Amino acid sequence: MAKVFYVLSAAFVITVVAARLAFEFTAPGNSGPVNEPWALSKMEFISWNNEEWTAWIHDGEFTQTPQNTGDWHRHSNPSLAFIDWEGEPWQAKVGDEAFLLAHRGDWDGLTENATAIRYRDWAGRRQLRTLSQLSR
Repeated sequence: MAKVFYVLSAAFVITVVAARLAFEFTAPGNSGPVNEPWALSKMEFISWNNEEWTAWIHDGEFTQTPQNTGDWHRHSNPSLAFIDWEGEPWQAKVGDEAFLLAHRGDWDGLTENATAIRYRDWAGRRQLRTLSQLSR
């Protein structure tokens, strides 16, 4: 009976270790846009003034929380000012099925619809978030 217990325990440990190794080798790296499944309901982005913010969508608006709480506070806003993959300033608004984007916040100029926001995170990496990923 003891041998059966040891064999089952060893099989369990081997299965757990194999699953962990499989995850480590198949998880995406940081070389391109990464969508971490545990963090999809938010985005940690760099704003136009190089401040670090976290944002998500609630009731059709962006809820934004600053990393630097000494100068800024949590608030809701219909638009979000972020830095894109090329280092350009953009503003995003929440649409029905997509984001509405304006380069440099020029809402009177040319705007575009986008299924995702392509932004730089706190470490400067390229990230991507969709409406459904950010909606709570």
